[in-house]
Amino acid sequence: MSSTSQTNGSDKTAVPADAKAPVDRTHEIAVQALEKIETLDLKPIPQIYELWFRYFQGDPEIVRAIDTHTGKIDEVVCHKIYKRFLSDSARDEAVRKISDEIQQSMSDMMSMLGNVKSATNEYGDTLTDVNKKVKSANSIEDLGQIVSSIVQDTKKMLQKNQELELQLVNSSQQVTELRKNLDTVKKEAMTDGLTGLHNRKAFDKHIRDCVEDSTTSKDPLSLLMLDIDHFKTFNDTYGHQIGDQVLRLVAHTLVDGIKGRDIAARYGGEEFSIILPNTPASAAMKVAEMLRKNIENKDVVNKANQQHLGQITLSIGVAEFKPGESASDFIARADQALYTAKHEGRNRVHQN
Repeated sequence: MSSTSQTNGSDKTAVPADAKAPVDRTHEIAVQALEKIETLDLKPIPQIYELWFRYFQGDPEIVRAIDTHTGKIDEVVCHKIYKRFLSDSARDEAVRKISDEIQQSMSDMMSMLGNVKSATNEYGDTLTDVNKKVKSANSIEDLGQIVSSIVQDTKKMLQKNQELELQLVNSSQQVTELRKNLDTVKKEAMTDGLTGLHNRKAFDKHIRDCVEDSTTSKDPLSLLMLDIDHFKTFNDTYGHQIGDQVLRLVAHTLVDGIKGRDIAARYGGEEFSIILPNTPASAAMKVAEMLRKNIENKDVVNKANQQHLGQITLSIGVAEFKPGESASDFIARADQALYTAKHEGRNRVHQN
């Protein structure tokens, strides 16, 4: 279950006691947020206020990101955390906005089709009226006036149809473009911008779906929780750009090491997760060990100057879904296995 140990480092930090779910205590949370902003000498701008409000409200991702940060909490750090975790709300708003625009465009198209129907009925009434006039015509002059009237009404009808046709084509193109934009925004809303993996929001959806499927089908389901060892130290030593390079390297290695219905996600910070449908714990352990070795064998190189920065390692927790347990309990067991792997020396796999 385990492999070569590495030197000790900082473990993950638990959610603080004062970050409990609020029960009608909005004012108290607001005061805590403002006091913290003043203590850290930060600018009380909306983004920073929202970040700290969410922190004291108990948002687990925000709490974890702030509490596991080892350096000074300044405005740059706050903005990075805000962009990483709170920009999803902006993307959700974009999804709603585009959906509303599509709905409006569809309503406009239905209105145009109604105009076409109205114009067609009106032209039909005109032809009926012409038929009556033809029967009552008493001279060539009368017939000439009737024909002239038909020609004019027909020209108007053709012009109106051409205008409506152009409007329908433009509206159809607009709807098509909006749908493309909607698909893009939805994909972005479920994708981690740095690594290209599924983000935490997507993971939460997939794990619920997989647990439901496993409960129904009785097929095995396993979960890996993976954490980069000593990432904070690596990040502080070489800088955030190298740290981001390491995160992308790990992400690509995970994607290359899984297949089929397996789902890799960035769970948060330097922690990743892999959902393995139709996979028992014994097979999941083999996948985890293979991924651990693949990462251990990677040589991190600074792309800017080709400097070799050494190796990185992963600690991995493995759990197999137990019938009847909730998705949150399933995740908690895999996360506890990860904690154990960290506690026992890192760079190893542990099953719970």
